[in-house]
Amino acid sequence: MPKFFARKSSLVAIAVPLGVAVLFIVFPSFFRIVRIVSVKIITFPLIVSNSAGKYLISKKELERKNLDLKAKVAELSLKIARSEDLVAENKRLKNLLAFKSSINYETVSAEIIARDPNNWIGSFTINKGESGGVRKGAAVCSAKGLVGRVSDVGSETSLVMLVTHPGFRAGGMLKGTRLHGVVKGDGKGYVTMLYLPLDSDVATGEIVITSGFSREFPKGIIIGRIMSVEKSKTGLFKNALILPEANACDQEEVICLK
Repeated sequence: MPKFFARKSSLVAIAVPLGVAVLFIVFPSFFRIVRIVSVKIITFPLIVSNSAGKYLISKKELERKNLDLKAKVAELSLKIARSEDLVAENKRLKNLLAFKSSINYETVSAEIIARDPNNWIGSFTINKGESGGVRKGAAVCSAKGLVGRVSDVGSETSLVMLVTHPGFRAGGMLKGTRLHGVVKGDGKGYVTMLYLPLDSDVATGEIVITSGFSREFPKGIIIGRIMSVEKSKTGLFKNALILPEANACDQEEVICLK
């Protein structure tokens, strides 16, 4: 029995390769397909692994480039913003210089360095004081007109009371009709002109300027434009509500008259 099985095994061992050889000769295309499929099955994991590796490397490279581009965009945005800020500053300074030349007064240029959040429309602090030639009571102007007056002077800084402050007072005059009155702040971002004659013809939009009847405020500096007119509570005069020409909230540089 063992010899029989051994002989049978030998025959199988010979018959299988022989059969495969015969099939290869008779059906060569079949074996070509089998070979191709086998190669693909064997190499598929390598291809997938290689592709995955390339994908990961490509993704990391794209992420790195994306971060670099974002950094460059942020840098360019900052440069553009700074450039625009310099252009705006240059324009403001040119306008301020032109205004300074037009009033024929000695002046001290200053920058606004602080604002009181509790008194935003009432005052601000400038970076010039007594050592810089600023005096108490001096008129403070922007390129558009009167901003306020110096209410307190330190050695290096000064406090400016705005025209909208309730404590502000100045002599005013209508540019067109030359009517005079007293200008005071209302504490709400506007200015009121008091004591206009009851029979006067005061039009909205008319320009109000300083009258020059006080030492601090030279004649002819624009204060603002009339928005509305009404009778005073006593009924003896007219009062005019004025929108300041120079918006103190927009100012960054001012000049103080000596």
